[in-house]
Amino acid sequence: MVKVNVLDKNISIADLEDMIRSGRVFTTPFSLNRSVYVINHKKPQNVMVTDISLKGIQLNGAWISWEQLEQEGGIYGSEFDAINAIAASEK
Repeated sequence: MVKVNVLDKNISIADLEDMIRSGRVFTTPFSLNRSVYVINHKKPQNVMVTDISLKGIQLNGAWISWEQLEQEGGIYGSEFDAINAIAASEK
């Protein structure tokens, strides 16, 4: 039976390159159950990442597409980064 496995340091480079070539390796900008900030009405709002997919991210239980999130101002790892983004967009 084939099951999902966590990548670890014991994987060979050849196997890793094969996974990358076949499109089975993805990176995510944030990890699950982590607090992040989104911009809501030009103010940073603290939300929790509850799930991540290829087409969107689930924040506080609500799915948002990556495109919609980008239009609304983005997602940031810290409140400081979100405030900097707001200040940069107002220039």
